[in-house]
Amino acid sequence: MRKIERQMIQAIVDDRKHWSKDNTRVEHHGTYCDVFLHGHKIAVYYPNSQQLHINNCGYETNTTKSRLNVLIDFVKGSDPTQNGIFQKNWNWWLISDGELLDFPSNSWITV
Repeated sequence: MRKIERQMIQAIVDDRKHWSKDNTRVEHHGTYCDVFLHGHKIAVYYPNSQQLHINNCGYETNTTKSRLNVLIDFVKGSDPTQNGIFQKNWNWWLISDGELLDFPSNSWITV
């Protein structure tokens, strides 16, 4: 996990109103928080229900994948065989609770 990703998770845990560093931003809105990468909303997290919605906003980059994987690990646990995003043959795949799914680019997914 990169330093900025640790700080991003800490901002979510600490319930900081607004946190920003370099290309990543966290905004709290009472019952949920938004996570932005380069100004694009890539995640919405609801702490009370531990519900996470993710979106790559059409950017299939290593940075986007890394930020989303850290959020998935935070919510679902850090077992990559059960939950996470990976790339194979230029296609993104999502493993959700052990089930392999095609990752729909630029669409919201609940994990």
